[in-house]
Amino acid sequence: MSDDEKIIFLHIPKTAGTSLRQIVEQEYQPENCLFLYYPVYDETTMEEIQLQLPKVKVLYGHLTFGIHELFNITGKYVTFLRHPIDRVISFYKYSACDFDSPYYASIQNGLSLVDMLQQEITIQTNNHMTRILANYWQEDRLDDIQFVDRALENILNNFYYVGLLEKFNDSIKQLGKKLKWQTSYEIPHINANTYKKSFEIDRTTQAVLEQYNYLDLLLYEAIKNKFY
Repeated sequence: MSDDEKIIFLHIPKTAGTSLRQIVEQEYQPENCLFLYYPVYDETTMEEIQLQLPKVKVLYGHLTFGIHELFNITGKYVTFLRHPIDRVISFYKYSACDFDSPYYASIQNGLSLVDMLQQEITIQTNNHMTRILANYWQEDRLDDIQFVDRALENILNNFYYVGLLEKFNDSIKQLGKKLKWQTSYEIPHINANTYKKSFEIDRTTQAVLEQYNYLDLLLYEAIKNKFY
């Protein structure tokens, strides 16, 4: 790793990214970290970011692959994946109890998980991990298998590490060795769902989940089989 090369952490929602961020904040000095959760990257925001980049070692946030080109920096990426069906269910359950979620009111008024999927009201429920890793940010439905290949190619050529939430402790240890972290960390558990209603997935819901997240299922299995 060269001195001017950045580490770019892609925080994919509902993949323990908040817990990982806490570890990153312990390992790196505050002045070397830039946390990016802007809703819009307008001209003013980009100017502010560019001013901070020279001293930054770590970028972390809800980013997409290719952000290094946008910021004109050199760097490699880190991210964590989660089984796609569990990730989407977790997103729905979190939205059901997060007052600030744009879907909170609709869920309280009866919007089911199947409704959320079939109405295509958010890209979060349609192959979202593939979107991020293949740099696909159109709002339409994504179901083209070529984007799995593109995501895997990006991982092969541009990533330090891809972890799995289901093997989080082992992944953190491997990542720490890869990045030469100084500490062995206890794993924090942050942003756990507080959704208390009974929630079971019937065959119809399972089928729709698989239909809308088929690419993510292929991506997840490919990473699991290759690295784990």
